[in-house]
Amino acid sequence: MVVVDTGSSNLIVNSPKSDFCQAGNCTQYGSYDPTKSDTSKWYNNLMDTHYEIETQKGAWVTDDVTFGGKTLTQIPIGSGNESSNSDINIWGFGGNGQLGAVVPGIPSNDTTLKSIHKSGVINSASVSIYLNQTGSETGSMLFGGVDTSLYTGTLQTLPVVPRDGIYDRLTVNLTTISYNDGKSTKSINTHLPTRVMLDTGNFDIKLPLDIATAIQKSFGITQQFHLKDYDFALTACSMADSPAVVSFGFGGELINVPMSSLVVNPPESILASYGLPPGSLPEGVCLFLINGFKDELIESGQLVYILGGAFLANAYFVSDEDSQEVGLAQANFNPGPSNILEIAPANGGIAGISNSTTGNSTGKPGGTPTPTGGTVPSATPTGDANKAWQAPAGWIVAAAGVFSLLLSL
Repeated sequence: MVVVDTGSSNLIVNSPKSDFCQAGNCTQYGSYDPTKSDTSKWYNNLMDTHYEIETQKGAWVTDDVTFGGKTLTQIPIGSGNESSNSDINIWGFGGNGQLGAVVPGIPSNDTTLKSIHKSGVINSASVSIYLNQTGSETGSMLFGGVDTSLYTGTLQTLPVVPRDGIYDRLTVNLTTISYNDGKSTKSINTHLPTRVMLDTGNFDIKLPLDIATAIQKSFGITQQFHLKDYDFALTACSMADSPAVVSFGFGGELINVPMSSLVVNPPESILASYGLPPGSLPEGVCLFLINGFKDELIESGQLVYILGGAFLANAYFVSDEDSQEVGLAQANFNPGPSNILEIAPANGGIAGISNSTTGNSTGKPGGTPTPTGGTVPSATPTGDANKAWQAPAGWIVAAAGVFSLLLSL
C-alpha cells in the first residue's frame, strides 16, 4: 500500500531487506523486493530521497506496476534496501524536480503521470483527486478525466507557477485569504499573491508566518507546539464545532475550509512520525492546521508554502502536466451520479471542461461545505475512445488529509 503524494514525483517503497523492515516496522504498509519480481530490472544504487520527515536510501529499479486493473510497464521505483526511517511507501504524482524527478541516477526523467500517459492508458498526463471530507474512509482518484459530480460551481483553470522558469512543483498563485469567525469576515492583504504548492502528502496548511499568525490570533490561538523542525498552533478540540470558515481565493470562486478540517486530534501515527509518544498532547487539546514558514526559508528555495490535506479535503483538484495547469473547485460532499469527462489536449484540456460545464448543483457552492457523509460514486466505464479510468471502489482510503492506494507489483 502506498500514500499518494502530489508533493513528490516518483514511486519510493520500503524493502524487506533494510534493517528498518527487518526489525518488523513494515507490516502495516508492506514492502517490495525487486529480486522476487520476474519483470524487475536493477538500474543503480544511487537512490537517496528525503521528504519532510521520511528518508530512504537504496537502489533504483524499473518494474511493471499494476493497479486499478491497468499494468504500467517498467516504471522507475526507488527501493529503500539500504536504509529507511518510515513504514510509509510513497507514490509521487507531482511535477518535475520534486523529491525524485530529475535527480542523479534516476532511470527516467518522466514523472508518474507522464509515464502513465506514455503507456497509452490515458490521452493526457492528468489526474483528478477527491479526498472527500476530513475523516472519511474513501476518496477518488481519476486518471485522464474529471468527474463533475464531485465538485460544485465552476472548475477554475489555473496556470502552474514555475520557479526561475522551471516547473518544479504543483504550485499556483494564492491571491486572497479571508476568514469568518461567525460574526464578520476579515481579509488578509499582506504577502499576497504568493506561490503555494498543492500537496496531498502534507496534512496541514503552511503560509507566510505573518498571515498564519494573524489568522491564529483572530481565533484566540496563541499556544504553539514544536514538532521536529516546525511549530504547530494548539487550540481546544471543541473549536472544530465552530461555524468559522477560512476562504482561499485564486482569482475566481473561493475554496472554503471549515474548522472541522482545521482543528484535529492527530492520530498516534502522525505523532510517531515526528518522534513523539502517544498522549503528547493534553486531553482536549488539538492541532490547528494553519501554520507559518519564515520568509527566509522560502526565499532560499529550501521550502515552499503549502496547501495540504486540510485544504485539499475541501477541494476537487485536477493536475494536467501537458498544459501545466491545475483545476480547482469546491468539493461536493453529497454527489449525484458520476459524470466523467475526458481531459484531452484536442478539447482544450482542463479549460475545455471548465468552460463548458459546472459541477453538480446538489452541493453548496460558494458557502461552507455541508458534511453529509455522501458516498463516492463508482466510475462509469468510458470505453477506449474516452480514456479516463478510476481505481475500483475501496482502493482509495482518505484519512487525516492523506489517502492510500493499494498497489500490486
